[in-house]
Amino acid sequence: MAVTLKYVGPKVLCSVSGICFDMSKEDKFIYLSILAELIQALDHDYRNDERYVIETGKKPLNETTILGLISKYNPNLDEHAQGWVTKTIQEIDDDLQRAKKNTLLNTEERDVLVNNIAISRPCRIQRSMNKSVYYAGVTALAFIIQQGKIQYIIAPMYPKFLHVLHSLQGALRSLHPQIDSIIDIYEDQGHLLVQLKIQGSR
Repeated sequence: MAVTLKYVGPKVLCSVSGICFDMSKEDKFIYLSILAELIQALDHDYRNDERYVIETGKKPLNETTILGLISKYNPNLDEHAQGWVTKTIQEIDDDLQRAKKNTLLNTEERDVLVNNIAISRPCRIQRSMNKSVYYAGVTALAFIIQQGKIQYIIAPMYPKFLHVLHSLQGALRSLHPQIDSIIDIYEDQGHLLVQLKIQGSR
């Protein structure tokens, strides 16, 4: 299965009343360009005490570039994504079976719920694929930081940057040995910035 990326929106919620969206559970697709830009910016040889400044977030990267940057660190990205999609398909099938056997609903309500779950299937599968690529990218970024002994990342205090840096913190903690970091939000010359700093670094 070849990985494809496409925005499909927030998490889908199905009920007998219809289909709605959980706006607090946004599609990971919206963070992929920022994530890939950080990988692109940090993926080079570092000299001691040298500081690198790269502008990101100007124009979103296209899906082909994003996949190329992330698959460089995860050659098995297709298989990785397939695992996520297979799990999601099983969850959808389980939801359908539960809906069909729900004795608290009448026949019409069950049919509506089953139909709504079926309609949401493509969206849920695509969200899962987007999410799998996002976490593969976060893992790649953690590896780059570990290998390059990068001490900190400073970015504009935009929600998308903050979200990616929070995910990165979790990935750094999952490394062996784990890497601890702190996130600090501060103002500098009238600009609000966010910094992820590796603990123990200068």
